[in-house]
Amino acid sequence: MTQPAESMQGQAGQTPRNGVGAGAGVYPSNETGPGKNHPANAVTAAYTEPLIGKGADAYIRNVRTKVELVRAGEQLLPVTVNETEYDNSYVCSPYSTYVSYALEELVLFKSELLKGALRGVIGILSPLLKIARINRNVHVNNWLLSTNLYEELPKEDTRALTAGLLERFPSHAVIFRSLNEVTNPQLMKDLTGLGWILVPSRQVYFFEGREPDYLHKPNNVWDRKLLRRSPLRLVEHEEIEPSDYPRIVELYEDLYIRKYSRLNPRFTEAYIANCHLHGLLRIRGLRDSSGVLQGVIGCFDKAGVITAPLVGYNTALPQKEGLYRMLMSLVLTRAAEEGKLLHLSSGAAHFKRIRGGRPAIEYSAVYIRHLPLRRRAVWLGLSHLLNGVGVPVMRKYRL
Repeated sequence: MTQPAESMQGQAGQTPRNGVGAGAGVYPSNETGPGKNHPANAVTAAYTEPLIGKGADAYIRNVRTKVELVRAGEQLLPVTVNETEYDNSYVCSPYSTYVSYALEELVLFKSELLKGALRGVIGILSPLLKIARINRNVHVNNWLLSTNLYEELPKEDTRALTAGLLERFPSHAVIFRSLNEVTNPQLMKDLTGLGWILVPSRQVYFFEGREPDYLHKPNNVWDRKLLRRSPLRLVEHEEIEPSDYPRIVELYEDLYIRKYSRLNPRFTEAYIANCHLHGLLRIRGLRDSSGVLQGVIGCFDKAGVITAPLVGYNTALPQKEGLYRMLMSLVLTRAAEEGKLLHLSSGAAHFKRIRGGRPAIEYSAVYIRHLPLRRRAVWLGLSHLLNGVGVPVMRKYRL
C-alpha cells in the first residue's frame, strides 16, 4: 500500500528536507527525489517553485495563500493553504465562490423575484460560512487557475494523500476543486467512497476534439472565416516577446477583471513570464499592423485535456471586430487538430452552446469528517442546498 502523502514546503531551489514523514521536502526541477521520473513533475515544479519562493501574490495579485507541494504516489501536486482571506480570488476561497461571486452572478437572472430570493439565501449563507471557517482549507492540485486539470490518481494514492494531509492539517477542510463527470468520474467515485462530500460550484462546457463535429456548427464556420479574413496577424507562442507581457496582462484584465469579475485571478507580468518561458501556458496572440497585440489566449494542457485560463482582448474595439470569436476559434480548432478534449470553463454560456459546447456540473470534493460538528454541519448544509437548488437553477437557466 502507498505510504501516507508527504507534505513538502520550503523555498524554491532548496534541497529536500524533512517534513511530514521520511523524505518530505520540496523537490526542485534540478534535483532528484521521489516521483522525479513522473512526466508531469517537471512542469509542476517549474510552476510551483516561484510561488513558494516569492509568495503567490507576487504572481497573482488577489491571491493570498501559502503554496506547498505534496507527493501522491509518484506525482507532485501543488497545494494551497488558507485560514480566512475572505477577499481572495475564488481559486482558493470557497467564501468568494459561494458568496461574493454568487452575488455578482445575480445580474444574469432576469426575474427580480428570483434575484431577490437568491440574494436573501446568500445573505443568510454569508455569516454561516464565516462561522464555519469555510476558508480554513487546503486545496489539493490547485494551480490557482479558473479550472484545475488532473492526471489519473489511483485510489490507494488518494487514500494515502487524504491521511497525510489530515495528519499535517487537522483543523482544515481538504478540497479538490474543478471536478466533473466528464473528466474525473473515477476520481469523484473514489473520493466519495472515501467519505468526501461533493459541493456543486458552476456549470462548465466541453468540446470533444477527438470527434470534432462541433466544427461544422454555422457559428464556428463563420468564426474561422472571420479569422482568415482578419487583418490581424496570428502570433505563435515562440513569437511572443517579453515586451508583450505588460500588454498581455492589460488585455486579460480588460476582459476578465474589468468586464467580468474582480474575483478572477489577477496575473502579474512575472506570472506571464514564468508561464511563457517554461511553456506552462501555450500563448498565442493577434497582432495588428503596428505590432500591438489586440487579443491573446493562453492554454493549459494536462492528461489530454485543454483549458484556456488566459483570455484577453481590446474591449475598446467594436464588437463587430470579433476578437473573442477569433480567439475561441483558435482553441476550438486546436482541440480538433490535436484530438483533445477542450474544457472551456464557465461563462458566455449561450456563446458556447450554439458552437456545440456540452454542459456539465462542476463540483468541489471536500473532506470534513475530522472537523468539529458545527463546521461539518455547515458544509453538509451547503452541499445539500446547492445539489437540491443550485444545480436545478444552473441547468434551467443554462448558466
